[in-house]
Amino acid sequence: MRFNSIQLTEKKESKSLSPLQTDAGNLERYKALVHASDIGAWEYFPDTESLWCNDIYFSMLGRDINDYDFSSANNLKEVWIDLLHPEDKEVATNQFAEYLKNPKGTHESYYRMKHSDGSWVWIWSRGRIFQNENSGFGAIGTHVDITRHKKAEEAIQRERILLRTLIDNLPDTIYVKDIQGRKIIANRADVECIGCSSEDEVLGKTDLDLFNNDIGLRGYEDDMRIIKSGEAIINKEEYFLDSSGKTRWLLTSKIPVKDGRGKIIRLLGVGHDITLRKQSDEVLKKLNEDLRLQSDELSKQAADLKALNLQLEKQKEQELEKAIAQGKFEIASEFLHDIGNAMVGLGSHLNRINRVVDQNNLSNLKSLTLFLKTNQTAIASAIGEPKATALISVTEGFESTQLDNASEIHRSITELLNIITHIQEILNIQRQLVRGHKGAHERKPVNLENILYDCKSMLFANIDKKGIQFNINILPGSYTIKGDHTKLMQVILNILKNSIEAINMDAPEKSITINMQNTGGAIELIIADNGQGFDVQTAELFFVRGFTTKKNGTGLGLYNIRTIIESHSGSFEISSEGPGCGAVSSIRFAL
Repeated sequence: MRFNSIQLTEKKESKSLSPLQTDAGNLERYKALVHASDIGAWEYFPDTESLWCNDIYFSMLGRDINDYDFSSANNLKEVWIDLLHPEDKEVATNQFAEYLKNPKGTHESYYRMKHSDGSWVWIWSRGRIFQNENSGFGAIGTHVDITRHKKAEEAIQRERILLRTLIDNLPDTIYVKDIQGRKIIANRADVECIGCSSEDEVLGKTDLDLFNNDIGLRGYEDDMRIIKSGEAIINKEEYFLDSSGKTRWLLTSKIPVKDGRGKIIRLLGVGHDITLRKQSDEVLKKLNEDLRLQSDELSKQAADLKALNLQLEKQKEQELEKAIAQGKFEIASEFLHDIGNAMVGLGSHLNRINRVVDQNNLSNLKSLTLFLKTNQTAIASAIGEPKATALISVTEGFESTQLDNASEIHRSITELLNIITHIQEILNIQRQLVRGHKGAHERKPVNLENILYDCKSMLFANIDKKGIQFNINILPGSYTIKGDHTKLMQVILNILKNSIEAINMDAPEKSITINMQNTGGAIELIIADNGQGFDVQTAELFFVRGFTTKKNGTGLGLYNIRTIIESHSGSFEISSEGPGCGAVSSIRFAL
């Protein structure tokens, strides 16, 4: 590319240029001044397309002026063009050529030139046309190394892009206003909050311009008060209307920005949407009140059920066994009938209570607790860590209390229903036993294995309540004998019941084990427990009619057991190694 195409008439030159009229001495002084300023200097001669440069021009590129020949013409390519960055070469050369064609004012250009170490140096080039009385028109200018400034500008631009990307992707509203309250920065969330589609729609406007209601007046007055007083607003709860007209809530903070002399020059604002928190507070308040009422009702029902449970246990253990054991069969029959009717009514009542408890849906409370835990960080940022922790602690505690109450009621109801089922089974047995005293029972095949598992099912509630490990071990074989099914079941039930009552509730280990085997000539049934046991003197009195170790016992239990077993061609023994060593009941039926 040639740069010697200056087509200027003397008339045009005199109007558009201010040529320097100088002699060789003045030029040398000018060059010396430039050299003393540590600035690269150049002079372009369009008639020969040659470029003169001082040593500083080359030194800032890590090069030596002595490596270049300035005596020959047309050195522009070697001294300048070949050193330009490929991306800047076309723009820089075109700008310089255009300036030479239309030399108005000062030529100014920015481009990169190659350093001798392979790096690129940013150059700020400035020049002007001048008139040389010897060679005609030329151009003279300077080169300044601005690499450090360029890198600083690029770093600032990168940081600005990162910062803008950050604030535009945050869910909180972020904005900056000037001292007149006009917005000069508004992130995406703030623009959407105002109901606009782009930042350009809100820039240069105050809150009075953006909101033509009390919301705008409130915001503007806050801005002016902060700019006047210098006192920030921190976490102020305030409402606004979204684009659909719905009320939403923001937690607003506005902070004055000061320059180096302490003068307020800007206002920075941040708004955190707390609409969900405000709504949750209302829901939580109502839920707490509902749960409190439910808790009171459930606590009362739990107390009533416990009292009823104790009453039924006492009635079952004392009245029913006493009536049957003493032989008051007619009275017992009527009593059993009345108890049976009462059990039906009680079962119905318990099922109604169970339905009431099931209606107390705790899933909302669980969901609320999970919601608070999941959003603890966001809640803490809104109301503070202590309040957030306290809120979660209160909700968890309340949930735990409700769960415990509901669990206790369900457990009590389940126990009572099991007890009722157990009582109904026993009532059926006792009815048959009472009716059986009117005549001899016909002996039929009875499976002892089935009786054992039936008895376990009937006593499951008491076994589970005491936490007793109950094991049945039956060796392969036949366990069918001819006998009275009802009486044999009563025998096993009484023995197991005695074992359950003998086990201390506070014992670390509680167990009842049943082993049964067919030896070929007899069926042997061993029932062992780790209960209180007994001494030798007590064992000698067990089968004395009327003797009992129970406070309300009749003394007929073991006596009747042995009588029934012996009537089935069997034998019964009970033994213990001493107090605290448990007891072993041994039954043998001859085949």
